[in-house]
Amino acid sequence: MTFLDRSDRTTLAAARLFAGQEDGTVIGEDAGMLMVASARPYLRSLFYSSARRYDRTVPAAKSMEAVRSFGAEHSQPLNLWASVDGDADLIAAAEAIGMTRGIELDDMGTTTAPAIPAPGPEVELAEVRDPEEADAFAEVHRALRIEAKQDPDTVLHFGSPAVLLDPHVHAFVAYLEREPAAAALALRHEDSAGLFWVATKTSARKRGLGALVSAAAVDGAFQAGAKSATLTATPLGAPVYRRLGFERFSGRARYSF
Repeated sequence: MTFLDRSDRTTLAAARLFAGQEDGTVIGEDAGMLMVASARPYLRSLFYSSARRYDRTVPAAKSMEAVRSFGAEHSQPLNLWASVDGDADLIAAAEAIGMTRGIELDDMGTTTAPAIPAPGPEVELAEVRDPEEADAFAEVHRALRIEAKQDPDTVLHFGSPAVLLDPHVHAFVAYLEREPAAAALALRHEDSAGLFWVATKTSARKRGLGALVSAAAVDGAFQAGAKSATLTATPLGAPVYRRLGFERFSGRARYSF
């Protein structure tokens, strides 16, 4: 199984889990596409108002018609996230109906559990095991939403106890001077894991906390039986993940109307 196959499996499992936590969010599966019409559609991440392929045997034109129809039905155009190397036909079909290319991220993978960096003396690393720690995880993301002048309740998409305490999720929080400062989760699906929702508060950056929680989450998934891990990295995050042993296997491009 390729890294692309593994990434598909874990990201689709994550999308289904996350979308199921918000009232008003609708999930659709048709023509080889998983589609999410979000309750809060303005965020342009991998999981909000998004479409992603799960069956490459379906003709690309048919898949894109399903994406367009689903978006129209729910009054929100979807962001298509396509593999640069694996979805050339889908990209061509998206461009043919007027979608334009936006940001491109790095898809990265590893078959080795990363070493967990030693936290500094003022840092405490904790696995999310109860609702209180789940709220600390969400607090890291809420702080960034507030800083960006976005609705902090968007973190309910992934930062609720229903997600973070799921037995297939390995979530960690790094506390800096007893305040939640960084968070990450890995979702395990069969023998693959995906790393998602890595965040560090602005005031706590450049201390290695993002690497710390990322390594801990992925290691937790490996300890529970995962044989590989994948992630989709921003340009800022990619060097961090390379130091943890991840290597780029493709790009992930966003297409939108």
